[in-house]
Amino acid sequence: MTFNICVLISGNGTNLQAIIDAVESKYLNVCIKVVISNKETAYGLERAKKASIETRVFSLQNYLKQDPINNTRSTYGIELAKIIREYPSIDLIVLAGWMIILPASFLKEFTDNKPTIDIINLHPALPGQYPGAHAIERAFNDFKENKIKHSGLMIHKVIEEVDAGEVILTKEVPILPTDTLESLEDRFHQQEHISLVESIKLLSTK
Repeated sequence: MTFNICVLISGNGTNLQAIIDAVESKYLNVCIKVVISNKETAYGLERAKKASIETRVFSLQNYLKQDPINNTRSTYGIELAKIIREYPSIDLIVLAGWMIILPASFLKEFTDNKPTIDIINLHPALPGQYPGAHAIERAFNDFKENKIKHSGLMIHKVIEEVDAGEVILTKEVPILPTDTLESLEDRFHQQEHISLVESIKLLSTK
């Protein structure tokens, strides 16, 4: 039976490309049913189209402008969930560079209503370290001040508390004395591609 995923993106889509490559090479036995972006200009949409994957765009900014009184982040979450529910066979929702914090209204749709669907996210820090934005930069600065020896990343289930859900997979990422922030970010991104694919493999084969 095919394991179906929905991927949410906001930008270039390099993590999405890693998933597409793993599917095409047969490393992942999954089907990407739809890629949804909150930005029309996200290059990840082109990556999906090249792989003949259906794409949708649902912009938070445009949605809020359409009806400033009634349209809120909460109702956006409800409408986004409705789009995903149009695909009744989705087994997993993957955040791959999705840059909007998902509202509780979205999360509750997939925890409170059947079929329930897990949502996973990649965060460039180890559990309990550097929740929220700019995690790599914060780790880099702490390394320079001799507060840490390394950093890492985790793939976790998404809950209302930011970067605090059940951990699926972790991976240490070394920080070298010769690193710049840019070189460290590159190392993180290379590991992100590997770890996100590994997490999908774990969840799709259990």
